[in-house]
Amino acid sequence: MNSTSKFPFVSFQGRKAAIDSVGHAFVGVGVQIEEGLRVYLHLFGLYPDGGTLTAVKSVFTSVSGKLDEKWTDLVWDTDLIVTVDEDQFKLVLKEFDIWSESGPDYSLLNNDGINCSALAAAVAGSINMKVPDGAGSTRPWKFIEALKALQ
Repeated sequence: MNSTSKFPFVSFQGRKAAIDSVGHAFVGVGVQIEEGLRVYLHLFGLYPDGGTLTAVKSVFTSVSGKLDEKWTDLVWDTDLIVTVDEDQFKLVLKEFDIWSESGPDYSLLNNDGINCSALAAAVAGSINMKVPDGAGSTRPWKFIEALKALQ
């Protein structure tokens, strides 16, 4: 397939909690080519670095976190796709690098939560989007809905 037009984008996805999955927010970057076909290069989420016990512990205190691409964890109920320029695209990749290198403490609620919604807020802020308050203490899909409402 030949395409003369490519448009970089950033996507913000949010999933509601269900019996078989937890709520989650994640951020993708990629390129849209003509005819609306989107090719994702990365889809990142922030997760507690450990198993189920670590995830439960994160409700009460901070635990080690890690930025990860879990391609099997990509189900969402809401999304926001934002076309960006090359400079903004690079800023988003830089934000991913910062979160990857720092291995931030992960917490669902402690200190306003440093969690998957906080990652989405940081990425949105890095490209000067309007960002709702309270990302770390807002359910992921509700945060993405609030982010959409501000754009």
